[in-house]
Amino acid sequence: MQKTKSKFMVLLFAFVVIFSTFSFATEGEPVVTSDEGNANVTSTAPGNNARTEGDATNTVTPSDEPTEEDIHNGDLYLVGNDIEMDKLVDGNVYLLGRNINITGKVNGCLYVCGETVTVSKDAYVIQSMYIAANQVNLNGCANDLYAFANKVDMSFDSFMLRDLRVYADTFNFNGGCGRDAFVAANHFNFVTTDGNAALVYGNLTYSAPEELALTNELVQGEIKYQKDFSGNSSVMDMVIEKVVGVCAILLYAFVVFFLCLWLAPKFLKTTSTYLEPVTCAKSLGIGLLATIVTGLVSIVLLFTIVGIPLSIAIVLLLVLLLSVATAVSSICITYKLKEKFAYEKNYLTYLTLAGVVIAIWALELIPYVGTFISIVVKMFGLGVVVNYLFTQNKPEKKEKTETKKEEKPVKKENKKKDEKKKED
Repeated sequence: MQKTKSKFMVLLFAFVVIFSTFSFATEGEPVVTSDEGNANVTSTAPGNNARTEGDATNTVTPSDEPTEEDIHNGDLYLVGNDIEMDKLVDGNVYLLGRNINITGKVNGCLYVCGETVTVSKDAYVIQSMYIAANQVNLNGCANDLYAFANKVDMSFDSFMLRDLRVYADTFNFNGGCGRDAFVAANHFNFVTTDGNAALVYGNLTYSAPEELALTNELVQGEIKYQKDFSGNSSVMDMVIEKVVGVCAILLYAFVVFFLCLWLAPKFLKTTSTYLEPVTCAKSLGIGLLATIVTGLVSIVLLFTIVGIPLSIAIVLLLVLLLSVATAVSSICITYKLKEKFAYEKNYLTYLTLAGVVIAIWALELIPYVGTFISIVVKMFGLGVVVNYLFTQNKPEKKEKTETKKEEKPVKKENKKKDEKKKED
């Protein structure tokens, strides 16, 4: 189970990086401070456990102002065994390593994947924190928290101004949450010690083997409890299954893409044209027709002894084409977007393809509508492949016929010249 979780953390980090929109906080974007949000609420927990303004946000005094060397403009990427992130970053931060210590401030989102991740008391994230690790020691502040780990220790100094979502084997919660908290853990320890208790100012929704005895002073909103899922299926297993499924779809799509880039580069240059209204409808019709005709032909061949192997081969070919149909549709959409936004860098193409694949996967999860979307996407992709296979040689034939037509008048002129020479 430990190995499975480690693999899941790596896959989750890859998924988050791919799916992120690389958005930054702009001047017009509201920044929640202790004077505006729920962070400036006085707690009524036992023992006068009040979280003051200093607990909810880290204020910067003139003596603490960062120098130019400590400021990083734009996204920051750090990869290594031991990572120390102590800068003021005006953008998003992506960290991948073994032991990661965060003491800086991020004017964007924080994405972390590592063995042991420590967020110090001085750390502050304007937007959301996405953490996947074996051990998470959380002491800082952020707007939202998304944590997937074996063990999460959230100290009294930590505070999430909005929501927190934690999926872990062990979650020791001693921090604060300005809005709602969503927790799924095999061991959920909600600290209720007088003078040092955890606080949730909104609703608490949690899943654990045993229900906790919590009062309204600790959770000011509604408390919703659900016992751990029966059998071997837990929340973590479900999340792992979904993430692994998405990563498998992404891997398959990129394999198809690179095969097309290697074997059929001309096809990639023409993929955007298949999304024109007329061509799109034509490709969709060809896909539906190819599926129906292939099914009927294979059924007919099954009734003949000689045609059984051919029938099986046709069905297997159809299954193969349908398996790559979604990837082909995603590639067509990717190159249409690439043409529209006129970018040439390869990594933008890869990110666009990943985003399109994930978007289609998410749409297919919608009840009832998702089935229809899946059929349309597959039929369109199948139609594109069939259309390309049967029409890729037509332009060359046209060019040959045009050259032959141009050669004929030249031969006639040469014959007339020879006749005039003979008369002379």
